[in-house]
Amino acid sequence: MTETLRAWWLLSRPKLAPFVMLLPFLGWAYAHWDRALPTQHPGAFLAVASAWWWLHAGTLWLNAAVDRDEGEVLMGEAVPPPPFTAALGYAGLATSVAIAAFANPISGLAAALCAVLAVLYSHPATLWKAHPIGGPFVNWFGYGILSPLAGWAVADVALNPRTVVLWALGSFGVLGAYFAAQAFQGEEDRARGYRTLVVTHGPRTTLLAARACLAIGFVGGVALAAIGWIPRICLLAVGGWVLADRFFQQWLAQPDGGDESWARGFANRLLLALVLGVTLAFGQYVVDSLAGRPVAGLGTAGGHPPDRPRLPPAQMRFWDQARAHPR
Repeated sequence: MTETLRAWWLLSRPKLAPFVMLLPFLGWAYAHWDRALPTQHPGAFLAVASAWWWLHAGTLWLNAAVDRDEGEVLMGEAVPPPPFTAALGYAGLATSVAIAAFANPISGLAAALCAVLAVLYSHPATLWKAHPIGGPFVNWFGYGILSPLAGWAVADVALNPRTVVLWALGSFGVLGAYFAAQAFQGEEDRARGYRTLVVTHGPRTTLLAARACLAIGFVGGVALAAIGWIPRICLLAVGGWVLADRFFQQWLAQPDGGDESWARGFANRLLLALVLGVTLAFGQYVVDSLAGRPVAGLGTAGGHPPDRPRLPPAQMRFWDQARAHPR
């Protein structure tokens, strides 16, 4: 029994889980930043975060049951799946939906759609993961759109143009990460009969597709900082992205897409670049707060939410100042 539990734990890829749980957190944190809100519904968000762990684990248990990996696995180990691993995957997905729905109806709907996508992705009857379009779509929509939505919905704010644009750019970044993660898996995918991009066009094309998607997100983010939709100080984070791209160029030179360590190293550098940008935005928040100016999304040079939000009285002062004296 101990060995079975250990195998299930390893198959859930605990090192990868924080990256997945970061997505709803970014949606929740962004909603607060966009409207300069005090903390909204932290208990509900923690429930959504735990739901996303179950969603992550359930998805990977289903994936392990069909793939039965023997080679390198991104941020994980190739462990033979014990009996009932697929059943455990379905139980994990159901648990995720139940917890997320209890926290917030929209978060619950997002979890339910992600669960459906996970089944379509890994069930032998559909196996979208082996499809050149189905696999990218599941990862783009599930991780790039629905996962941030689950966290964002908890803050209970209205949608606005800045949110839509940033969301779209972020989803391209997620799609790029998906392509990068499969670059070293061509041999195993080919042996399974899959038709992933790395099988049909090779690792170099797959890495270039990843780079193109990430470039869309990066260039879009620079443009938004330049026009003032996000703090212009975030332009200093360009250095972090340049370092990540240099690592990527070295990865391109590796034969057969390199190995798992290259994908892991690139993911870590992308995370550092993201953390740098968020840190700079927080620094701007502190400076504006100490100076008594509008803060966060209400203190940017442009891109203020067009509607007057439902804010506590103390926050409405910053909102009105921002609309009357934009910087």
